[in-house]
Amino acid sequence: MVLNQNFKNQSGMSLAEALMAVVISTIVMGTAYFIYNNFQQTFVRQLNHSVIKQEVRFAVHSLQLDLRMAGYKHIDSSDNISDANAIRLFDASNNAVTDGNDADRVSACFDHENNDGTVQRKIVEYEIGIEQTGDTDKTILKKRIYDSDNCTLNNDDTMPISWEPVAKHFKKFKIQKKNNILNFDIELEDPGEKIIEKYSAAAFMRNVSY
Repeated sequence: MVLNQNFKNQSGMSLAEALMAVVISTIVMGTAYFIYNNFQQTFVRQLNHSVIKQEVRFAVHSLQLDLRMAGYKHIDSSDNISDANAIRLFDASNNAVTDGNDADRVSACFDHENNDGTVQRKIVEYEIGIEQTGDTDKTILKKRIYDSDNCTLNNDDTMPISWEPVAKHFKKFKIQKKNNILNFDIELEDPGEKIIEKYSAAAFMRNVSY
């Protein structure tokens, strides 16, 4: 009887207490979600930032590796490469660009020794372009390499191969030549389209005179 009397004297949770518990639970859950969401977004940003860092490192390495060879004449070649033919710059309308002005495409000519020991004069070109047919934005840096006996861009014996991708996520690629230095102005946008990184780099054309 005493036990039953104790149960009867106990009161349940009031409406105010229930509402307070709901409010506290909501605040705790909301705070936890905010922290988790913020952490997830930070992780994704860092991951995307690493992606464009990797892309720009590869792009700059490829540009410097090829363009520093502009004007190189192999010892077995009979014809020299003039400075005018060694490096060429063009705007988006394919018009030639003079020193000190921004260009959208760069072309370099140099001698290359093949694996079989033969020497072939080649042209390498870089520009920014669409990743695939149907895209509206220019998003990648691309290049093509082809044979050319006289360093001319037109009427070559061997037709240029298709453009090949070098690095993705490019939003801007500008080249400027000053003496025998090529300066690159580059912008990349991360896959999530929330981070735009700007970079500057240069290539020293050791085979081109001042």
